[in-house]
Amino acid sequence: MNLSLKGLFKVVGYGFLAGGGEAAELIAAHDWEHTSLGPIAGWPGCLKTAVSIVLRSNVPIVMLWGPDGVMLYNDAYAVFAGGRHPHLLGSKVREGWPEVAAFNDNVMKTCLGGEALAYRDQELTLYRSGTAEQVWMNLDYSPVLDEAGLPAGVIAIVVETTAKVAAERWLASERDRQRQMFDQAPGFIAMTAGPDHVFELTNAAYMQLVGHREILGLPARAALPEMTGQSFLENLDTVFASGQPFVGKSLPLDAQRTPGAPKEQRLLDLIYQPVRDPAGHVIGIFAQGQDVTDRVVSEEALRRSENQFRTFTEAVPNHVWAADSEGVLTWLNNRVLEYTGLPEPELLGDKWAGIVHADDLQATMETWQEAIASGSTYETEFRLRRRDGKYRWHIARAIAVRNAEGAIAQWIGTNTDIDDQKRAETALRESERRLQLSQKAAGIASLELDIASGTVVGAEGFFELWGLGHRDSVHISVLENLVIPEDRAVRSNPESRKNGTAETSVEYRIHRADTGEQRWLSRSIEFVRDGAGKPITMFGVMQDVTERREAQSRQQLLTYELEHRIKNILSMVTAIASQTFRNTDINIARDAFLERLQALAKAHDILNDTRWTNASMRQVIESTMAALPQDQIRITGPALSINPKMALSLSLAVNELATNAMKYGALSTANGTVTIAWSLYPAEAGGEPKLIWRWTEHGGPPVIPPKHRGFGSLLLERVFGVDFGGSSRIEYRSEGVECSLVAPPPLQFSDR
Repeated sequence: MNLSLKGLFKVVGYGFLAGGGEAAELIAAHDWEHTSLGPIAGWPGCLKTAVSIVLRSNVPIVMLWGPDGVMLYNDAYAVFAGGRHPHLLGSKVREGWPEVAAFNDNVMKTCLGGEALAYRDQELTLYRSGTAEQVWMNLDYSPVLDEAGLPAGVIAIVVETTAKVAAERWLASERDRQRQMFDQAPGFIAMTAGPDHVFELTNAAYMQLVGHREILGLPARAALPEMTGQSFLENLDTVFASGQPFVGKSLPLDAQRTPGAPKEQRLLDLIYQPVRDPAGHVIGIFAQGQDVTDRVVSEEALRRSENQFRTFTEAVPNHVWAADSEGVLTWLNNRVLEYTGLPEPELLGDKWAGIVHADDLQATMETWQEAIASGSTYETEFRLRRRDGKYRWHIARAIAVRNAEGAIAQWIGTNTDIDDQKRAETALRESERRLQLSQKAAGIASLELDIASGTVVGAEGFFELWGLGHRDSVHISVLENLVIPEDRAVRSNPESRKNGTAETSVEYRIHRADTGEQRWLSRSIEFVRDGAGKPITMFGVMQDVTERREAQSRQQLLTYELEHRIKNILSMVTAIASQTFRNTDINIARDAFLERLQALAKAHDILNDTRWTNASMRQVIESTMAALPQDQIRITGPALSINPKMALSLSLAVNELATNAMKYGALSTANGTVTIAWSLYPAEAGGEPKLIWRWTEHGGPPVIPPKHRGFGSLLLERVFGVDFGGSSRIEYRSEGVECSLVAPPPLQFSDR
């Protein structure tokens, strides 16, 4: 059996529930034994009567019975309860509506105390459907008396007014908004009543027009006496009497905008509109208008400005043109027509593109479209065809003219003939290019120094001379600090630059900023002076002359070397001759002298091949021994370079030893051998590295020491070792002659 049938079955047994709708069925079916009310059969008559009244009402009513406020309500209240119905039925009011427990506690306390309560548009926050909901209600609470006349419960009539409150608030806000809009309207507005035109309403603009005087409630003639005789009040009379509206344009008004101040003329656009009652009778006038003084003045100024603009554009020699916001040409001056020889219609719109050189047209159009899209200044260069068919270069510039709202209204532009300038610039660039190429080919770079600030600007390649890399400028102190200290007196200084007394042409050394390498720079300058003769700028050129300076140094060195070597050669020949021809048979001496000169000549040939810088020790020995039997000679040793003096001494020493070996020693027999060997030994503890050179003979006749010492002995025992910076000795051992040299490594010593 469903709830309705069960409830209906029970209702039949409870006459006071009959006709109570769904709520009655729910009450009949509810288990009341577990509430403070107990079973329905035991309810007192006063409770049944009250419930019967509640159920038959179409108004939302809830009964709160007993001290706990057990809830019984009708169908209308069930709708109000929303998602909490039917669980509210039979619950305690504090538990049923916990979010407003304090409010209901006060209701129960008051009404069970015998007093009634009433609330209008009471705001409460309820959770009827699980979420917070702001509601407004009219609430009426009355005590329900039992048979003894004591309050046993509370009956509450609940009428929700949320929709009404929301509508009233919206209407109030709309009225406020309309009032604000009315007051903030840019035009002036006023409402007058009756034939005397008593001011009932004005807005801020109207109050500003009349000097913020207190005029509400006053007749127009009393409130604004200065308007008498100016037609404004008379027109009010006419509109009130005729019922016909009045419209005026740019009407002059001598207004007193500040009390007591002199009148000033304003221009007004206005409308007087009659206001009628339901019977159609005129009861007042609605006045609305605008102060157009500034607009009229601006329009007049604009007309004058346009006239001046057109007069100016016809007077200037440039092309002047105008385009709309989309970039379409709308106007041009006569200079354009004279230049092109075309009538205006053939140039307006986008037809002007026809006189632009074909090679320049695409770039011109792209630049123009970019300016239109961004609103930025338009500037480009192009060639325009003249009436004789020749093209000349022009620079075009245009700016956007904006309206009061900031939107582009039109473009104003000019075309200026720069053909002569372009030709001059081209010629100048070509000249500068040739100059730069010639300077670059010569290794020359120009500079410009601002004397007051000390700023140096250099041409291409200037800062590379100093090892500073590419840059636009530096302070002069940066360059000065790179000059080596010994040469700083040569360069310019602040005083000599200020006075213009710096040397015009100097050369000095620098340490490059990037590598630290020492380089020679040549600098030539000229001063630019002001009207009083004071130097203001220093112009100059610089060139890296390191190779020239080094070449000069080498030339001087070679000259000195030549002088020195000639003296050495003559001294050596003199010594050879002196020792060779002393106490010797002339024929023998002649042969020995020639052999020694040939050895000296071979050494010179080797040195000539190396420009007298150095010679190979092996090459000197092999060249000197070349004419001897090679199968009896062994030469061994590391590659070693020796200076010219050592080479000559070594050549003579080897020649002497070889000559003696051929005559008396190991090379005088077929079985004898000669070993020439040298080695470099590293430094030992506390010592220096050294070269040991040896001539060793084996397999020759027994050796007999010479009875007297000639040139050969002197050469081998004294000169040979000294020229190598060490010592030498010769030993006549029975098994063969041995000559040895002990000296520092040759490359550590010069030939002086």
